[in-house]
Amino acid sequence: MRLLLILLSIFLTQISIAQISYKIVFKTKNYKADSVFISYNYGKDLFVYDTLWRQGNEDFILKSDKTIPAGMYYIGTFSQRKLFPVIISDKDTLFNISLDFANKYNYHVSGSKENQLFRDYYLRSAESYRNERIYSRNRNYVKRDSVIMKLNALRKKYISENPGTIAGLVIKSEIEWIDPVFTDVKGIDKRNKILDYKIQHFLDNLELDNPVTLRLPYSHQEINNYFERVVHLKPEKVIPVLDSVFLQMGYNNETFKYYLRFFEKKYSFAFRPWVDKVYIHIAKKYYNKYISPWLTDKEIDLIQYKAKRKELSMPGKIIPDVTLVDKNDNPVRLLDIDADYMVLIFWRPGCSHCRHAMPLIRKFQKKFKGKGVKIVTACTRQRSDTYRCWDGIKSEKMEEFDYNLADKSGETGFLRKYNIGGVPNIFIIDKNKKILDKKVNPTLLEKRFEEILQMK
Repeated sequence: MRLLLILLSIFLTQISIAQISYKIVFKTKNYKADSVFISYNYGKDLFVYDTLWRQGNEDFILKSDKTIPAGMYYIGTFSQRKLFPVIISDKDTLFNISLDFANKYNYHVSGSKENQLFRDYYLRSAESYRNERIYSRNRNYVKRDSVIMKLNALRKKYISENPGTIAGLVIKSEIEWIDPVFTDVKGIDKRNKILDYKIQHFLDNLELDNPVTLRLPYSHQEINNYFERVVHLKPEKVIPVLDSVFLQMGYNNETFKYYLRFFEKKYSFAFRPWVDKVYIHIAKKYYNKYISPWLTDKEIDLIQYKAKRKELSMPGKIIPDVTLVDKNDNPVRLLDIDADYMVLIFWRPGCSHCRHAMPLIRKFQKKFKGKGVKIVTACTRQRSDTYRCWDGIKSEKMEEFDYNLADKSGETGFLRKYNIGGVPNIFIIDKNKKILDKKVNPTLLEKRFEEILQMK
């Protein structure tokens, strides 16, 4: 019995030793309030991890016997959300930081190699950061780029000398992009070559498979900018690039779980048909129990339903079968309209964008009426509100159009069938009622239609 108790005592002692225990002491100067809070980045958002209350005259202490997710945190006030950076990891769990709230550069660290490393980088790069902002504000891009190159060299030095550290990950994520120089091509070929290189290498400084990346200050901005300002310039590459990014993250990774939902929301509102195509791809490939087993059946069914709605009105599909009515309650089946080309416009009375679009539609009609084009409008007001449609048609001078229609019964479901989210939404449809294009910008309607005629 005594031997059993001894073994149990040793076992419990080993568990106690193995358990991570955090105690981080923040000593403050020039700060009189009773509390501060610890915050952290998580993707695009900033969350409060904990509120610390003053201990004694000057100390705030963060204690925890549970694992704190590794990453960059901040200690600050509600008026200054991100003031002093603090790196938290399971390697540095007991340390002190002295903070001067009157001077954010006046802070000192003891007991933490990670934070000492980042403090050294933070102070050494401060002047260059200030100069970079000044040169950018004054549009002195030559000097700005010179400072960026100097900063990047400093960052790479810290990274190479401190492999495997969170501080190194943070510093690496701050490396700023500078376009490569290609002397073998010119003009549009040069721009395309730079863009292709950028698509391949823009995220090289982020470790996408590391969950710590979610808790770095600039990682989400870099990922979002990569798609918004780089990949979107070549829409045909969005899907393969997105697949590559997800693969690098790893399907069971916390980072993938976050960005799967982020990109689903990002591409849920389409300003061009290719955006719908991306959404449909995300839904079909990733919203299932095989790749994403943590998703609930309800989440999967909802996304699949949204994707199917979008798919019904994609270019290449035959338009959904809908019958609307004109002002005199005469039924008009869209599939029965005889036209070489039908321009179908979803609009709403009182919509300012629709109001600006109508003169362009009238101009388009006069130019292309001889090409077998018919203009059909579908008002989004329904049931008892359809009277607004007829008033709007008169005020916007739309009587010249071939058909002005609405859903007086409110039972056709035409908005759902055509996946109409915003207006105006312009479809170009051929004589076989196949969708050639949709979400056409009114200002580009003539140009887009001429391109379609040339491809005929």
